[in-house]
Amino acid sequence: MSSGKNPFEIRFDTLAMAKEMLDKAYDVQINTFYQNLEKVKEANKDAQEYAEKYMPKMFTPAEIIKQAQELYTFVSKKD
Repeated sequence: MSSGKNPFEIRFDTLAMAKEMLDKAYDVQINTFYQNLEKVKEANKDAQEYAEKYMPKMFTPAEIIKQAQELYTFVSKKD
């Protein structure tokens, strides 16, 4: 009995890993955004203008696929 994964399972795992990486990066960005937003409010500056300019954008499915492809390229290297 083989304990290896089939190609579909490997692709799924790679996509899941890519999404997890992008989730963590987005969490850092959004936390930083809200910390800075509080500073903007405390300084009596325009919070709406700050939010429109600096609100992090959520990643897209295409970005998940791109990240997964980069991970898979690294894993499949033969060096």
